[in-house]
Amino acid sequence: MKITLGSRLVIGASLAAAFTFAVLAQAPSLDQVKPQIKSLSHAIHAVNELDTTLAFYRDVFGLNGMPQDFPNPAVPLLTNAPGVTLTISMMRLPGAMQFELTHFKGLERKPAQAKYTDPGAASIVFYVRDIDAAVANAKKANATIVTTGAAPVEISTPKGKARSIVVRDPDGFFVQAIQEAPPEGAPEGNVYRVSLAYTMDNADATERFYGGMLGVDLKGPSAFSKDPAMIKLVGAPEGTEFRKLTGTMPGPQNAYIEFTEFRGVPRTKFHLRVRDPGAPAMAVQVNNLRGMIDEMKAAGVNVISTNGEIVDFGGGTHTIFVEDPNGMNIEVFERTGAPGGKGKGGGKGQAK
Repeated sequence: MKITLGSRLVIGASLAAAFTFAVLAQAPSLDQVKPQIKSLSHAIHAVNELDTTLAFYRDVFGLNGMPQDFPNPAVPLLTNAPGVTLTISMMRLPGAMQFELTHFKGLERKPAQAKYTDPGAASIVFYVRDIDAAVANAKKANATIVTTGAAPVEISTPKGKARSIVVRDPDGFFVQAIQEAPPEGAPEGNVYRVSLAYTMDNADATERFYGGMLGVDLKGPSAFSKDPAMIKLVGAPEGTEFRKLTGTMPGPQNAYIEFTEFRGVPRTKFHLRVRDPGAPAMAVQVNNLRGMIDEMKAAGVNVISTNGEIVDFGGGTHTIFVEDPNGMNIEVFERTGAPGGKGKGGGKGQAK
């Protein structure tokens, strides 16, 4: 049989199409990609009055933010709070860290404050050039000082000894200041670096959630420690013991994160609704959001958003709130499209 040039072209095109189909068939779909964190987006803290809390961070630490209404109709579904409205301030902190202050309105709220040793308690850690100035500003602002003796104590850090203190902002959220010499090229101002610190209920459960489900590499000793300086820092009674898990959250912030478990002291898990003043949270961007939420549900993770469903937040963003093992609210979102990885891209962080 004679094969013409045209026939050869048709056969070649057919073979190429068949090869392409075979390659695509073997390539994993987005549904098959292992769910894991892509980036820390920002820390979140619900406030009672936004202007009051912004004034605290401005007057005590020299940090600024502007309130703005956030009229996204998906907010009630995301927070499981029908009729709620939201005003926010997305504070851009040194080192590319973002700190979202949220003020919910339109329905009842229940403010509450944790003890530092309570699982679910959270603090933002500011590395400062002059801790004495920050303490003087905090006292002038009538801030509650948590550290025993209401003065900085000397603690051990990865860089050596440093002076540190813990205070509460107007909503009871913990703020730790650590005085260390800034590296060359550090941002100007008293605060030049930021990290995150949380209190955990159990190290094993915390590692399974953040390490096993989110893919954050956390490490720490299994043994508990008795460090009098640490106990004074957080205002705990003598005899309290602790152990830590530490790691780095991926993303442009490259943020250091630590979880501390206490024992030898009464503890009550601290969990508030997303809208309640004093409620801490964290927003993380992931891939394969649908797969991750399915894994979490199978593991018994509490899903907060309405009906336990992923919310279309608009602009290609899909998001949901869950509760970590310690009682803290975690907003998990995807920027690559619809649940399961199908659809257009976008981003909640960009929307804000």
